[in-house]
Amino acid sequence: MSSNPIQHQRTKHVEIDLHFVREHVALGDVRVLHVPTTSQFADIFTKGLPTSVFTEFRSSLNVWTPDASTAGAC
Repeated sequence: MSSNPIQHQRTKHVEIDLHFVREHVALGDVRVLHVPTTSQFADIFTKGLPTSVFTEFRSSLNVWTPDASTAGAC
């Protein structure tokens, strides 16, 4: 999207941000790199993941399970 000036149907919600990024890519200020699926940490919020991948992503985001139950605690 950063290098293709044609707007696609699925990217209609992307407006000013896309143009901002595209401009900075053209100026050479920003490089847009491919991120492999194994490093897409946002997947933890959008997909059902295998337990091992979920645990790895969760620890990479510094999210830990609590030591003790806090249900009903004040």
